[in-house]
Amino acid sequence: MTVQTERRILIALDALSVTEAGLLSLVTMARWLNASLAGLYIEDSRLLAAAGLPFAREISRLSGEERLLGRDAMIRSSKMASSRAQRLLEQLSSQQQVTCTFHIESGMLAPCALSHEGYDIFFPGRIRTSARPRPRRLSSRASQPLVLIYDASPQFHRALEVVRRLAVNGMVSDVTLLSETALPTEIADQLPVDGVRVHFQRVKSIHPGHLPYLRLPAGSLIMMSKMNFEKLSATELADLPDLLPYPLMLIA
Repeated sequence: MTVQTERRILIALDALSVTEAGLLSLVTMARWLNASLAGLYIEDSRLLAAAGLPFAREISRLSGEERLLGRDAMIRSSKMASSRAQRLLEQLSSQQQVTCTFHIESGMLAPCALSHEGYDIFFPGRIRTSARPRPRRLSSRASQPLVLIYDASPQFHRALEVVRRLAVNGMVSDVTLLSETALPTEIADQLPVDGVRVHFQRVKSIHPGHLPYLRLPAGSLIMMSKMNFEKLSATELADLPDLLPYPLMLIA
């Protein structure tokens, strides 16, 4: 008899990636996938180090006022943000009856998240201060476009099953397959789900470092094999969350 292992999703969070709408979407996704959640809040070690320098300054986005960037103030701000993230994630998980844990680490977001083995990893995407989207009613049934990046790995077939389950439960409205090569027929045959539009797009490269330059529909969720991130240098891995305009799920 085959023993089905529990799906576990690690949510990589920091002060620039916590929104109620984004977390609700993920918690609902976890419910349909029968997955448990592990919230991981990262206190950015680079910011804390910079805050300790005597010449460090911050400028208020609203007033333009310049002031010293103190380490103690930065630590307090980080603790407030992590406490808010924990309360919000625990509240939403309780409402959706999803098992959830939460802990805090210091370091850099992507390297810290990827150091945890045995998890699918979800990066919610950055909050863009330049964009001011209109408030929308929160809904656990909201659908979104999903971009699935094709490779020949076993993880891709796991990702394909995740997409099918989300589509069946109404969480996905469109699925776009990105690939460097022609898509095998058997893969295309597995995707059709009533009410879901499926597209195919040939691209020059599926290297994770090229993800920020993809032109995708607003609100798209990118899903790809976790093993692809082994192609990134340490610098690329550290910088990617700041550049990525889309939520990203890595399938282990």
